[in-house]
Amino acid sequence: MTVAGTVAMAARLTRGESAALSGLQSQNITDEDNLKARWLKLDDALRSWWDGDLQKADEEGIRQDATLSSLTPSGSTSPWSHSPRKTLIFLPFPYSSGGGSVGSFPEMYGWDAHFINLGLLAHGRTDIVRWNILNQLSMIERYGKVLNGNRTFYETRGQPPLLAMSLEKYLEVKKDDDELALLAYPLLERSFKKYWNAPGHMTPIGLSTCRDGGTGSDTYMELSSEAESGLDYTPIFGGDIRHCVPIHVNCALMRESQVLGSLAERFGWREKAMQWQKEAHNRAELINQYCWDENEGCYFEYDYVRKTRLPYYSLNAYWPLWTGIASKSQARRVVDHLHLFDHPYGLTFTDKTYPGIHPEYETLEWAYPECWPQQQVVVGQGLERYGFRDLAREISRRYIANVIATWEKTGLTWERYDAVVGGHNVPVERDPAQPLHGFSSASTVVVGRIAFT
Repeated sequence: MTVAGTVAMAARLTRGESAALSGLQSQNITDEDNLKARWLKLDDALRSWWDGDLQKADEEGIRQDATLSSLTPSGSTSPWSHSPRKTLIFLPFPYSSGGGSVGSFPEMYGWDAHFINLGLLAHGRTDIVRWNILNQLSMIERYGKVLNGNRTFYETRGQPPLLAMSLEKYLEVKKDDDELALLAYPLLERSFKKYWNAPGHMTPIGLSTCRDGGTGSDTYMELSSEAESGLDYTPIFGGDIRHCVPIHVNCALMRESQVLGSLAERFGWREKAMQWQKEAHNRAELINQYCWDENEGCYFEYDYVRKTRLPYYSLNAYWPLWTGIASKSQARRVVDHLHLFDHPYGLTFTDKTYPGIHPEYETLEWAYPECWPQQQVVVGQGLERYGFRDLAREISRRYIANVIATWEKTGLTWERYDAVVGGHNVPVERDPAQPLHGFSSASTVVVGRIAFT
């Protein structure tokens, strides 16, 4: 059955204000009962946002998109969209947009959707999760991949392949939804084999890279290929992701193999299940072979062209814990590095500022001191998976305290935060941090449950 057949069935803060906010947070983080009560209040508010955060890209939605008023000027701290009119791509169901009802990022983004789905599932909203999954399956049906976002200018690239993980989490709750499982299997298989492991993405070492399939100058292709990783932009790939095998992308592909194997077992396809299990095992072995540094006791990005690990510490090192690739001894050693990223208000993506990677920008978003909500989920759940529950709770509370205090001050959740001084005023790469529901509100739901369980 096709997706179409299924459709037929169915106030920016100043630095001074940030400092004052930091003092408030420092007082409150030590009061666990008070902090939990404040989080529960925020969690209740987030629960009420989901329906209002839905966008549509059906015929009516596309007509509305074509007649939108002028875009918010670059650099504004108001909710904005840089997307030109008449670029929205059809999706059959309502979807959870990147920004939600605050207006920023009105598209459905590739990997944002998974973290949003985790928050939705925590609140029992399997109805919206199913729509989100079906919408992304429709992208694979039409384009061979889950797009970076449902805009025409994103047609040449994807984003980290987390759809299979969303499907797995959904089926843990809706165990009898064989229709969705049957629909998903061939489409996920197609994306895995014909996109992420096709010549444009497969490397000589057997792991996958990121590469925009469009055309343009080498500088443009370098940046747009990095955007496929979702980490636009970061120092950790040494300036050209096309020479690297990103840890997080390959961890996601390993998990996709596992999910495809589970789906095959679900329908009694034993030979296919064994093939997928072998594929998952082989990719995990390759990640450990190339990205694990035994001397440092940590995972690093690997440049397969220069045949060397890159010397940048980042939270990508915790994806092998989140996805279960690391051994127990490896996990312990990676956790020993957590102090490099751990600050009073969350985890920074890199341990420090690495200058001179992308000369187009004075500062980079996916770097120190920026604290990204979805990475808090990755690290928190990864720590829990390997038994570091007290540590997971501790770092989660620091992050949640900042989110709560910033919400209480501004009435908003934000795209990213400052883990070092608190608040949401972060160094600007292209634009200031934007008001955001999406993965920010969802991560607050998920990380809060880690913090107070």
